[in-house]
Amino acid sequence: MPNLLFCMTPGVSLNTWKKIGSIKRELKPYKEYVRNGWNVKVLTFDKSSIPDLPEGIEAVPFRHRQLLWFLPWTHKELGKWADVIKTNQSHHAYFYTRAARHWKKPILLRCGYVHGEYLETVKGYTCRTRLYQWLEMKAFRSAAHCQLPTVKLAEWVRKRYELPRGKISVIPNFVDTDLFKPAGGIKLRKKTVVSVGRLSRVKRFHLLIEACAGIFGCELTIVGEGVERAKLEQQARELGLKLTLTGYIENESLVRFLQEHSVFAIVSEWEGHPKALIEAMSCGMPCVGVSANGINEVICNGDNGLLVGLSLDSLREGISSVFKDNKFRKKLSENARNSVIQKYSFKNCFSRERCLLESIIEKAPMNAMIDSE
Repeated sequence: MPNLLFCMTPGVSLNTWKKIGSIKRELKPYKEYVRNGWNVKVLTFDKSSIPDLPEGIEAVPFRHRQLLWFLPWTHKELGKWADVIKTNQSHHAYFYTRAARHWKKPILLRCGYVHGEYLETVKGYTCRTRLYQWLEMKAFRSAAHCQLPTVKLAEWVRKRYELPRGKISVIPNFVDTDLFKPAGGIKLRKKTVVSVGRLSRVKRFHLLIEACAGIFGCELTIVGEGVERAKLEQQARELGLKLTLTGYIENESLVRFLQEHSVFAIVSEWEGHPKALIEAMSCGMPCVGVSANGINEVICNGDNGLLVGLSLDSLREGISSVFKDNKFRKKLSENARNSVIQKYSFKNCFSRERCLLESIIEKAPMNAMIDSE
C-alpha cells in the first residue's frame, strides 16, 4: 500500500477549505486513494482543532508556517513514512521540494495554477516577481515530475523555467459530474446572471455589475467573499442593479444555486484553470466569459460557451444575446455539459493522476541509485 503525503499550500488549512465550503471537493481525490488501498497524510496549517476527515486520511498539523525551512528535520519521520509527496499548488512549493530532496523521496509538483505566471500577468515583471520566479523555478526543476492543468501553463513553465517536455504532464482540474449536472424541477429565474469567486479586484466584478446594470430587468448574484464587498454593494446601489452577495456557499449546495440562474459569467483579469466555470458548464449552464488567460482555454467560442472582448459593451452585448436567443442558449448548454464530461470528469482526471504517481514511485529507487553515483 503506497504512502502518499499531500502538502497543502503554506498558510492554507483544512479549516480554510471548510470555511469557504470546498473541503469535500478538495479531499475527494484522497478519499479515492484510500478506497484504492493507499495511506494518506495531509500536511496542513491548522492552528485550531482539525475538521472531521474521511476515514483513512490523517492530518499532520504544521502550526507555524515561518518554520517551514526546518521541515526536513522537524518532520523527518514523515519523510521516512512517505513513498511519494504531492503539492497542492506551486505557491511556495520550494519548501516541499527542498524537504523531499533531503528525505530522498520523489515529489510530484502539482498545481491548479502557476503563481509565478499569475504575478507576471497581473503584477508585472517586477523585481519581486523575478525573485519569486527564481525560487519557483528551483522547485519545478527539483521535482520528480510536474502536473499542470492546461497546455498553455505547461508550455509557459517549460519555456520560462527550462524544463524538458517529458517532465511535465497536463491533467486538468476535475469536476464531480455526478454532482454538478443538469436537473429538472428547478424554477429558472429569468434574466439572472450568477458568478463565483473571491471579491477581489482581479475578478473584475465591478465590470460585471456595470454590464448587468445596463440590461433592463437583469439581476446579478455573486457567490464568494472578500475585501471588495462594500465597494461592490455601493456600486450596485448607485446603478440601480439588484445584486445579491451570498458569501461562501458549500460546494455541494452550489449546484442548485447555479441551476436557478439563466447565465453564468466570468470576467476575471486572469484565471489559472477556473473550477467554478467548469462546474457551471457541467450543470449545463450557458456561460459567458471574457477572453482572458485560463478562461479562453475552457470556453470554445460559440460552441460550449461565449467569449467576449474586454470592453463593457462587448460583455453587455454577450449576456444580452444569450438571454434573447433560446436556440443559442440550448446549444451552449448541451455542448458545455458534453465537453466537461469528455475532459474534466473526476474519474478521468483521478485515474490519470494515480497512474502518474504510481509511475513516480516505481522510478524512485532507480533515480535514487543514479543520484548516489
